[in-house]
Amino acid sequence: MEKVKGKGLAAKLGSDLGQRILAIALAIIIWMILSITQYPTISKTVSSVPVDLTLTGTIAEEKGLSALNFKDMTVDVIIEGMNYEIGSYAASDLTATVDVSSVTKKGTYKLDIDVKSAHSADKVSILSITPETVEVQFDAITSKEFDLSPSAPNISAEDGYSLGTVSCAPDKISITGADNDLSKIAKAYAVVDNSMSLSEDRNMTTNKIVLYDKNDDVLDSSLYQFPDEEYTLSFPIFKKKTGNLKVDFTGVPAGFDLSALKYSISDNPIALLTSDLDDKNEEDITVGSIPLSELDLERIYTFDIPFSAGETSAEGITSVKVTFDKEGFTSKSFSIPKSQFEVLNNPSGKKVSFDTGKLTDVVIYGPENVISKLKADDLTAQIDLSDIGTSAGSMIKNATIYSSKYRNVWCVGTNEIQITISS
Repeated sequence: MEKVKGKGLAAKLGSDLGQRILAIALAIIIWMILSITQYPTISKTVSSVPVDLTLTGTIAEEKGLSALNFKDMTVDVIIEGMNYEIGSYAASDLTATVDVSSVTKKGTYKLDIDVKSAHSADKVSILSITPETVEVQFDAITSKEFDLSPSAPNISAEDGYSLGTVSCAPDKISITGADNDLSKIAKAYAVVDNSMSLSEDRNMTTNKIVLYDKNDDVLDSSLYQFPDEEYTLSFPIFKKKTGNLKVDFTGVPAGFDLSALKYSISDNPIALLTSDLDDKNEEDITVGSIPLSELDLERIYTFDIPFSAGETSAEGITSVKVTFDKEGFTSKSFSIPKSQFEVLNNPSGKKVSFDTGKLTDVVIYGPENVISKLKADDLTAQIDLSDIGTSAGSMIKNATIYSSKYRNVWCVGTNEIQITISS
C-alpha cells in the first residue's frame, strides 16, 4: 500500500512542475502581448553617456591635426523605442561620438554630438541630446627647440661672497605643442625653488619648466609637452675683496720724491670678485707705468686693469683713468753745460768723452716755489752705460736729468748726448 502512495506523489509533483512552467511561459507571452498592444513604445532618459572623439580615417588626420582642448565629457540622452527593447537601457547601451567630418584645417569648430544604440538590432530613436554640440580647437602638433635659461630667485650668497652668473645644462629644450601655442613662447626657464645662502659653488637639479610670452606673462604649461629630463643649475660663488690701485713710474732718478706727484685713479679702490675662496681680502694692483720723462700733468692716462686669473670687477669695471693735480706746478727751460754731464756704470778700462757740448731747451717741471729758485747749476745730465758691454766708438745715449738739490723736479722730453768710448 505504501509503495502505491509513493508513485501517486511523484506523478502529482511531475504534473505540478509542468503546470508551473506553462504558467511562466503564458505570463511572459501575456506581458509581451501587453507591451506590444497596450504600450507599443516608450521614451526614456539615459544619463552620463561617455562621448568619444576620434580622428581615425578623417581629413583632419590626413592634415596632421589634433584636438587640443577636448576633455572627457558625457551627455544626457532621451531615447524612444519598444519597451521590451529599451526598458533596461543604461549608458553602456548607447554610443556617443563627436562628428568631425567638417574639420579640414586648423581652427576652432562647434561640432555636433551623434548618439546611437550600441545594439544594431534594436530600433531606437534619439529624441534629444544634452548638450548637443561641443567646441573643439584643432591644430598641428609639432616640436620646437628653445634656449633654456636658469631661474633661482631664492638663491643668494652669504655675506662676504657674491653669486656669479648661474648657468643651466643642458641649455636647450625641445617643447611639443600646437603651432599656435609654440609661437607664443618668448622665454623658457628651468626653475629651482630652493631658498638658501651659499658660501661655495653648488649644483642643483630640477625638472620644473616655466614658459613666458613676450609680455612676461606665464603660459599654461598644460598646453605643452616637455622631455622627461632633469636640468642642472650651477651656482658659482666668488669671494669679495678690495683692490687698491696705483701707478708705477719708470726712469726715476735716485732720491726722487714720488710723493710730489699728486694723482688720482678713477674707481679707486675697486671691488673685486675672485674664484679663489681662500684668497686674502685686500691687494695692491699696479694698473700701469708712466715714464717720468713723458709725464704730462695736463694729460689723462687710461689703463686696463690687469686682473689676476679667476678675478673680475664686481661692478664690471675693466679700465681706469689717471689724472694729476697740476695746481701749483709749472715748467721752465734750461741749458745744461757739458760740465754737468756724468756717466753711470762706466765700463772698466774704457774712457768716455762727451761730444755734445751742452743740452738746450731742457724742460723741467716742479712746484712753482721750487722752479722759481731752480738754476741750471742745480741740474745734472746722467747717462747710464751698463748696457754697452765691450762696445767702443761713437754713440748716442739718452740722458736722465735730475737735481740733487731739489728732489721734486723732473725733466720732460728726450735729451740725447753723443759720446765716444775708447780704451
